Amino acid sequence: MKLITIIFSFLLISSLMSCNGNIIKVPDSPYPVSEDSFSIDTIARGYTIPYGIAIVAENEYFITDRVGKMFHFKDGHQTEIAGMPEVVTFGTPGLAAIMHGGLMDISLHPDYSTNSWIYISYLDSDGLAKVSRFKIQNNTATQFEPIFKTRTQNYTGNGMRIVWEDDTHFFLNVGNSNFSTYAYPVLNAQDLQDDAGKIHRLMEDGSIPSDNPIFEGFTSPSTIWSYGHRDVQGLYYEKSTNTLFGVEHGPKGGDEFNIIEKGKNYGWPLFSYGINYDGIQVSMISKDSAATFTVFPEHYWTVPTNDGGQAIAPACLLKVTGSTISDWNGYFLLGSLAYRRLMKYNRETQETFGLNIEGRVRTIKQLPSGDILALIERNDLRQSNGMILKISK
Repeated sequence: MKLITIIFSFLLISSLMSCNGNIIKVPDSPYPVSEDSFSIDTIARGYTIPYGIAIVAENEYFITDRVGKMFHFKDGHQTEIAGMPEVVTFGTPGLAAIMHGGLMDISLHPDYSTNSWIYISYLDSDGLAKVSRFKIQNNTATQFEPIFKTRTQNYTGNGMRIVWEDDTHFFLNVGNSNFSTYAYPVLNAQDLQDDAGKIHRLMEDGSIPSDNPIFEGFTSPSTIWSYGHRDVQGLYYEKSTNTLFGVEHGPKGGDEFNIIEKGKNYGWPLFSYGINYDGIQVSMISKDSAATFTVFPEHYWTVPTNDGGQAIAPACLLKVTGSTISDWNGYFLLGSLAYRRLMKYNRETQETFGLNIEGRVRTIKQLPSGDILALIERNDLRQSNGMILKISK
């Protein structure tokens, strides 16, 4: 599996370049382009794959780069934070590119202004997906405290996100983007003894909440909140409705928009709307059978092609409210890695639109002012030319 992951990374990165090393143009949007009015300012540069951003204030943020670096940005100045864990990364040899692993999401404790705890998710050097928390003193991580780790190595875990339910509970997704077909199934996401392909719910110190689900055959709760996920890379918790939303990578097509509910099975790889990368069927059971015990996505994306469909590869998720860009209020924003642009999705009409913001959008967050921050990984992954964009009216 480790070798397959590296080979796939090579193929995916190679697809971004022509044979002579020049960068292929950004693909046309597969959906109508919404000509919304906004302005863009580049406020920071110098990242390879900027993955997570935690907002302290309007002009102060912490940023993670998957190559294993963390930065503090304040009032236009940026400083690297020392003391980050050694992380495992997989990409093409000779290129500063990562498709699996690395340093991923970053989040502030809801009471950060009082306790100063910062949380990060990453694939550690031992191959276990982990969450740790720490504080910062003199631009160095201190009081470093691992609070969660998977029970098995997770080299296929591409996406990890942290979102807070309230002041004491947070959700964490751990990906499982392996190669599974109906003939050769890989069932980690269905195995409740394996933490990959799951969304976990934890207390602020990493302990197990007493009201987490107790699954059939178990006598007590675990960290697992839901299972049967392939690779959730966008999580958003809507506090006004107590709803957890997730966008999930299918294989070749079948990317999903899900409502994440306690104790539910989301089907991977038993049933999928996508196919494997070589065109082989993934689903092991029929849709009718899946309907009896799994949750179908509220919406899914497969871009029609002559070879069975194409994924949009959703990388982040944000529901916009109170934005200075009125055309985005009420919409979900998501980054499309495959089409290298920002997109917006109307949950009520199930319409998707492309936006005129190009690049591999890894993360979208909203500032206190209502303006939007986007972490952009550019097309040339051989250079540290990722950036933070500020998008406003």
